[in-house]
Amino acid sequence: MPSLPMTIPRSLEALAPDLPAGVLDETFRAASERLDRYIGALIREMASALDLASGEQPDPDRLVAERAWSDGGRLAVRWLVETLELYGLTEPTSGGWRLVPGPATAPAAELRAEAERLVPATAPAYEVLALCAAALPAVLRGELRGQDALFGPTTLGLWFDYFSNTNPHYALNNIIAGVAVARAAGTGARVLEVGGGGGSAAEAALAALTQAGKPPSGYVFTELQPAFLRRGTRAVQRVLPEGCEVRSLRFDINFDPAPQGLDGARFDVVFGVNTLHLAHDLTATLVNLRALLAPGGALIVGELLRPTPTAPVHLELPFTLLEEYGHVPLSEGIRERPGFMSASGWMRALDAAGFSEIAVIPAQFERCASIYPGFYCGAVSARA
Repeated sequence: MPSLPMTIPRSLEALAPDLPAGVLDETFRAASERLDRYIGALIREMASALDLASGEQPDPDRLVAERAWSDGGRLAVRWLVETLELYGLTEPTSGGWRLVPGPATAPAAELRAEAERLVPATAPAYEVLALCAAALPAVLRGELRGQDALFGPTTLGLWFDYFSNTNPHYALNNIIAGVAVARAAGTGARVLEVGGGGGSAAEAALAALTQAGKPPSGYVFTELQPAFLRRGTRAVQRVLPEGCEVRSLRFDINFDPAPQGLDGARFDVVFGVNTLHLAHDLTATLVNLRALLAPGGALIVGELLRPTPTAPVHLELPFTLLEEYGHVPLSEGIRERPGFMSASGWMRALDAAGFSEIAVIPAQFERCASIYPGFYCGAVSARA
């Protein structure tokens, strides 16, 4: 597999004919290449700030222990070491690894400014990464919790902008999930969205359903965090097709749906985008969602997908700082490391939960990831 950063081959778009035309075009590829270069510069600066730029260093777990760093930053340190390796900036040693000189690059701040000048809508992606990099030393010293650094009154608007269809570095996940929802649904479908956030996935799904000539008859929007629930509900109401009834409620994927307002409910499609990987007991959550489906109904899991079960994800830094992201049980062949999962892991998990007709969109996801290791967006569909 090639390392990052790289020029994304034009053949990437040809490998995904099951996605809407143009979503992997030159504009998308150029924006992704700029972000990749920025992350390459950022990780060098992070390594320097943490005094990792010279001499032999141990593996991430030993590094955290030897430096007496807080466990709250353990996943972020693992991300940093793995991403340095992904960018070809480390070499193995007898006791661990060391940083090696890479091609000269501009400072991260300069690369960010140029990227935002060319495509202003990408600014939230850069701001989130910069925020995380700045917070990590304090998190490792135990002075700050990752979730406090990232989510607060002053940063809430940033996350609404990040999880938005105007942000090209996030929108693709929503677009793919929307395509999968539209393909799985019939006209007049009853749709349930779990973990809807600020409503951007709902916007994409409803647009795809409308474009396919399949307006739903009902849409239930759920989210756990109250601020996102309010924002997401308003977003759904703005784009709801005529005649479609909408309902919103607070919902936690880790608990029985019935006491949470879904007792006796049956849906034709249940979907979530970048939500279900947070389930504490993944099989139990998937079984609960299958019970909410009408016979033959579909579950759509829109997720950032690891290229392989244990592969690093160079966009993952923000999530590694969140406690709930890392505190999940692992399962061989399904979830082999905390956080995001691979397509094969999702397929095994859905099979274990009793689903059938399991498929990945794009169908050649693994081939896409093999020619560009930064390709992570996909959806997994399954029938009850």
